[in-house]
Amino acid sequence: MCAVSLGNKHRPVTSWHYSGGMRPEKIASCADHIRSLVKEIQEDLQHQNEGEQVVELDTSIGRLSRMDAMQQQQMALELRRRKENQLMRLENALKRVAQGSYGRCGKCKEEISEDRLEIQPDAVLCVRCASQ
Repeated sequence: MCAVSLGNKHRPVTSWHYSGGMRPEKIASCADHIRSLVKEIQEDLQHQNEGEQVVELDTSIGRLSRMDAMQQQQMALELRRRKENQLMRLENALKRVAQGSYGRCGKCKEEISEDRLEIQPDAVLCVRCASQ
């Protein structure tokens, strides 16, 4: 790997770098992967409702059991919230694919590395901007 000087900043150049932006076949592959993740999350959200039911305050359940049930309920609600947020980020990534801006950093407008997009397909920022 070598580095290209951009003023006072150095940007690494890897062997996969494609001067015209991300290759169309790679974008299509990423979009397919994102669609499969969206479908998976939507199915998980449909089947997750049983842990979110309100804990009934009756006398047939002990105090510790009730506290445990309330904790389980809160954990299920938090998991649902995180999945809904991830679903929203993935849907926004599909919008960026349709607009032709997928794979570009939202801050510096440089290419987001393909390695980063493979790990986090909903990434909006490059590693450099995300770490600032």
